[in-house]
Amino acid sequence: GFAGQQRELDRIDTNLALFQQIYTNLLQSLEAVRLAEAQGVSTVNLVEQADPPLRPFHPNVFQDTVLAAILGLLVGVGVAFLIEALDDTVKGPADITRALGLSVLGYVGHIEKDKNLITQIEPRSPISEAFRALRTNIQYASVDRPIHKLLITSPTPQDGKSTVVLNLGVVVTQSGRKVTVVDADMRRPSLHRKLKMANRIGLSDLFVRDEVHLDGAVRETIVPGMRMITSGGLPPNPSELVGSEKMIRVLRDIRSEADMVIIDTPPVMAVTDAAALAPKMDGVIIVVRPGATKLAQTRHTVETLRRGGANILGVVLNDIDHKRSRYMYYYQGYYTYDSYYGEGIEINGRRGRRGKRRREQIEDRQILENEL
Repeated sequence: GFAGQQRELDRIDTNLALFQQIYTNLLQSLEAVRLAEAQGVSTVNLVEQADPPLRPFHPNVFQDTVLAAILGLLVGVGVAFLIEALDDTVKGPADITRALGLSVLGYVGHIEKDKNLITQIEPRSPISEAFRALRTNIQYASVDRPIHKLLITSPTPQDGKSTVVLNLGVVVTQSGRKVTVVDADMRRPSLHRKLKMANRIGLSDLFVRDEVHLDGAVRETIVPGMRMITSGGLPPNPSELVGSEKMIRVLRDIRSEADMVIIDTPPVMAVTDAAALAPKMDGVIIVVRPGATKLAQTRHTVETLRRGGANILGVVLNDIDHKRSRYMYYYQGYYTYDSYYGEGIEINGRRGRRGKRRREQIEDRQILENEL
């Protein structure tokens, strides 16, 4: 009886627990299936039906090219203005007149190294005419005070002042005046090498003599009418020598034997020689190389010379590129010089018309005869 019922009841409880576990597992599997099904259903909803294009699409080449060109132009202009703003070099005559308050006396183009005396070698070239224009401007720069002692200097050694000194001396000599060129750069002299002259006796040797006399120091050059005093030996104290009272007597004796004395000095930014000698001169010219000489250096040079009481006549722009637009106006006359005078020489690849001036004179004479 009772024991058998108890066993049957235990068996039923065991089966019930088993069936409950199976039921629980089935519910979990069903939930897993529903979750997987929910995740697999797309959530994208159709908003508008897409219509196929009526014609094929292609890029607008003309429009894209124009936009790219405009964008490139704007970028190029911006870069150019940036470079111009960061460039502190002397760019043209406007910088000289506006920033320094000086006039530009001459515009000299590029001179080849083997043509240091281009005014002697090629007297009819445009550069030679530029030096003749410089000579005329110097004469008019100080009408009330004639220029007999002229000092030429520059802010830096690379400005080409020594070449300007020699060629200016040549064109002044060609005008019929006696010229003595003095190399007062007793640190790095160069004029004697350009003229292929010895430098045994020169300016520095005059200071060791008890009395000032120019015997042996003044020598003839390859340019007829132009004499030269080289720098001589390199002394330990050039600034004291050129600023001494004896230098005044030396200049007076040199001036007594020449109509004009042109003196080459070291750069102002390097040493004080030019500043010490400038007040003793009738006039001072500063040689500047556009695109290379810094405007700040040029301004410092002018201020240094003015503090010493120098008579600054103006500035010479040297080694300029005549093809650049800012200089074309000033060089137009020089590069048509040949065709005006009818020499028939070739300049810039074009040959002048020979005898044009002569034909003009004949035509003028014929017109005058017809009127009479």
